[in-house]
Amino acid sequence: MDFLENLSRQLEDIRLDGTNVRAEFPCPRSVLRYLNDQESMNDPNNLTNASNLENGIDNEDTPENQSRIRTRKRLQRRQKQKIKSLYEKHNINPNEQNRSTTNTTEPLSNQKDFYLDYMQLDDVKKGLESGDLFEGNIRISQKCPTEAYVPSPDKSKDILINGIRSRNRALDGDKVVVKILDKSNWRNPDTEDCQRTGLVVYVTSSKENRIVVGSLIVDRGVIHRYSTLIPRDCRIPRLLVDTSIWPFPIELRDGTKESKELFYAVFSRWDNYKTPFGVLKGVLGESGKINAETEGILIAHDIQEHPYPENIDKYFPPPFSVEEELKHRKDFRKNCIFSIDPPTAKDLDDALSCVPLPNGNFEIGIHISDVSYFVKQGTPLDEIAEKLATSVYLIQKVYHMLPPALTMMASLLPGTDKLAVSITLEMTPDASVISHSFSQSIIHSCAQLHYAHAQIFLENPDKKDWDESEFPTVYNGYTVSDCATAVSHLHKLAALMRERRFGSGALAINQPKLSFEIDRATCEPLSYSLYILHESNWLIEEFMLLANTMVAEHLKTHFPTTAMLRNHHAPDVAPMEKVVKLLKTHDIDIDFTSAGSIHKSKAVYCQGENSKNSHWDIIINNILSKPMVRAEYCVIDPDRIMSHFALNVPYYTHFTSPIRRYPDIVVHRMLISWLTNKPIKEYEDPKIIDKIAINSNDKKNNAKKASEASADIYAACLIGKLGGLKVDAAIMEVKENYFEATVLSMNMNVRVYVNISHNNPDLLHKVCKFLIFDNKPTLVVWWDNKGENKQTLQLFDKVKLKLLKRENCLKLRAILIRDE
Repeated sequence: MDFLENLSRQLEDIRLDGTNVRAEFPCPRSVLRYLNDQESMNDPNNLTNASNLENGIDNEDTPENQSRIRTRKRLQRRQKQKIKSLYEKHNINPNEQNRSTTNTTEPLSNQKDFYLDYMQLDDVKKGLESGDLFEGNIRISQKCPTEAYVPSPDKSKDILINGIRSRNRALDGDKVVVKILDKSNWRNPDTEDCQRTGLVVYVTSSKENRIVVGSLIVDRGVIHRYSTLIPRDCRIPRLLVDTSIWPFPIELRDGTKESKELFYAVFSRWDNYKTPFGVLKGVLGESGKINAETEGILIAHDIQEHPYPENIDKYFPPPFSVEEELKHRKDFRKNCIFSIDPPTAKDLDDALSCVPLPNGNFEIGIHISDVSYFVKQGTPLDEIAEKLATSVYLIQKVYHMLPPALTMMASLLPGTDKLAVSITLEMTPDASVISHSFSQSIIHSCAQLHYAHAQIFLENPDKKDWDESEFPTVYNGYTVSDCATAVSHLHKLAALMRERRFGSGALAINQPKLSFEIDRATCEPLSYSLYILHESNWLIEEFMLLANTMVAEHLKTHFPTTAMLRNHHAPDVAPMEKVVKLLKTHDIDIDFTSAGSIHKSKAVYCQGENSKNSHWDIIINNILSKPMVRAEYCVIDPDRIMSHFALNVPYYTHFTSPIRRYPDIVVHRMLISWLTNKPIKEYEDPKIIDKIAINSNDKKNNAKKASEASADIYAACLIGKLGGLKVDAAIMEVKENYFEATVLSMNMNVRVYVNISHNNPDLLHKVCKFLIFDNKPTLVVWWDNKGENKQTLQLFDKVKLKLLKRENCLKLRAILIRDE
């Protein structure tokens, strides 16, 4: 076998027409796929020629191809002669070797019957009807991929699917049928921490064409066709992929079997074997580089870079006529209207106006871009937007839901007439709404303010002599001072609205967002900071929440069976109880009977930056966010509770961001159909709205995960450039072999392993012990072998960490260091 390995390596080093070759032996025909002209073979999407060569097919009509065939045959003869001489030198019978190779093409002979066979469908149906089985969506733990969970049918603690055998080939997000195991197989039976366990007996539905991104481990040698794709997402199993049919050389890192490049593949089949099969589809670039890793994020989360064809502009509407539109729209063009957004924002969905009335009240205008005018229902433009469902925000780029040109057409840019859907409110000085109305409108925004500009206004309420050069251009005859006065009025009203909202039972779990300054030429990170929300952010938030709530109430009344809503359920009791119990051991009492009680009780311990334990804010918010469920789009259902738990309102929807969210466009169309008395036939079917909601939930979740993954790779890239970073962190969870900590300057969670083993050769402490001390999970580490210098680690403790970038990928490793 040593000879065979050496022979394989010699064959791999052969150059054919200037190209490195990884050959399968003893079948020299496999080298043919590398003999295409270099230009076409460098295109990973052009597999036609390679496929034809592999199947012995070629077009001999052209002189180019005839020349190529002659060259190929000549190289074949040379290759065969070299193989023959190697055989003769080592006295090997090639026929015997052929038989040996053939017998090893199936790599899973020792993995047969690794999983239980699925139940028959008829038996599944009977089990569901009798209650012996139940159905639900499985979610695999990202922190511990051997554990998965399915919501319990009785709404109690989730059912644990413990181990990959019990998961039985189910992938994250699949709808599965589960059988609860005997009590003897439960985790911690007969204790307060009892966790029922289950077995997947059937997969009802699974995502088609699931794409997997990762690095290849290439099994070099003469008897291997298959290589292993190691996914970037640890929840996805490793795939066996046939690299003998891959038409390009696979470059390996020096001294390893790991590919230098990042690949992507699709699941092809998963029989009753431990490892599924996949098919390589493409290469993304060098592993560990920003561009390649970002491509991997996009592909893994089903996000298209260029979803629209070049001729999509033929579906754009012609420029609107103000005269025609004013026949059915209100004219707000003379009002002092402005937008307040981040400085990089291009999709300006919303704008506000505030006009004092003679009776002391205020006329508030909430103006939202009328995207439905630009995206006509049923057009190819609409169909693509519906599939995309949302814009995706990565660190270096925004992938807009709408074509960029249309985004600019719809954005409420200042200094030009724009179409909007407006809510006009009369509001008292104590922020009570006396009356409201909906209308299609035309506006003329006078300024595009940033949050920083609005914040300056709020911090200088008495200032009148503003330097116009320090602010954006103000149009329509208004001044910076006019904008400052309107912002001040809106802020006073928003502050009262916010106080009243939380006083009546709303909940907010605020988590500062990590942001980066990047080099626009290279997309590499230069620095990082936490984006802290200020009063100007709250101002916009309050009026957008008010608008969404008012539209939801209106839709509930006028579209009682098809209204598109945003639903948020209360957290599951069992995980919430676990969190509350943990906090109780640290003398933190959280009342979780309602959203308002959670907010009020946590506020006692979250005292802001001036607190001596300011890091408690971040840790408590992070811990309480864990058991919370995601809000979802849905079609109204009279038989279900449709309330929004965190906002504590009976009905809520999304209306205020139609440029970046498709559900908002649906809501706009419904509202306009009521205003114009023109019913939309398609929207009279709840199934159609439900289908849109399901897709929008999926796309929104993918967008959120992609955004988080983008921040993670940028953090790793920056820390790699710095050669490591020493940071302060606070512990948010303690386990036997590790603890979870939040890096305070980045609000980023990291796992810190402390168990001494060959897998952790770079740990700096000498001994580690896990124990329960005073009902608190505790880790004790000793920094010397004498047992004299020790450190105790519990929830909320501050620690010093060193962050390092892992080799050859954009992932972080955190190491506990001594706080001198």
